[in-house]
This record gives sequence, structure tokens and C-alpha cells, in this order.
Amino acid sequence: MKNFLILFLVLLTSCLSVQDFEEIKLTQPTMVSISPDSIATKKIQGKMGGENYFVFIDDVMWYHSELMMLVDSFEIEQLNTEKRKIKLIGGKNHWQIDMDTTDLKWRYIYFDGTEFLERDAITMKEFLSN
Repeated sequence: MKNFLILFLVLLTSCLSVQDFEEIKLTQPTMVSISPDSIATKKIQGKMGGENYFVFIDDVMWYHSELMMLVDSFEIEQLNTEKRKIKLIGGKNHWQIDMDTTDLKWRYIYFDGTEFLERDAITMKEFLSN
């Protein structure tokens, strides 16, 4: 019984890891799109009010679509996530992102195979177009 209890405690503590960041390894050029989860979008809607929120979301989705079509035309790998905590690993570079500690709710991170670059959808589209 004592051995069982020790094994149970070891298993329990191994599941309660402080590191709750999902690791994503990138090996080729990739566009990482991070969108807000439903909790964050409800907070945004509460701040903006009904009609303004829907106009805003329509614009966000349009710019997102434009960027993703460009990324697709370049045959760049796409990764979309709503995860709140991720760690991007690309080559020797690491980037830890906690969406709960930032005011940016839509994030676009381009990994060119070596370096990371973060921009909003409009600026990222301009960057990739040049």
C-alpha cells in the first residue's frame, strides 16, 4: 500500500507541471496565427458593444483571410491556434507566448526557417508581398 501511495503521488505531481506551455517545433517557413478564444472575444464584445464589435470582427476576418490567401499562394505552412500559452521553437530560437498577459488578441508570427517576425495582419501582408 505504501508503494502504491508513493507511486500515486509521483504520478500526480508529474501531471501538475508548472510548464503549461504547449511546445510547437517549426522546421520550415511557417505562418503561426493565434486567435482569441471565446472568453477573450466575449470580453472584447463587452468593451465594444454590439454593433461596433460585429463591424470590428468583420474587418479582422477580412484582413485575416487576405493574409492567409497570400500565405497559401506562397505555399507557406500555416498553423492556426487558440491555445493561450505556446512556446515556438525554431532552430536555435525560442519564443514563449502567453496570450493571457497581452492586449494583442490576434497575432501573426512568421518563421522564415531561422528567425521569428511578428506583425499585425495588414503589416504582415505588406512584408510578405515585398
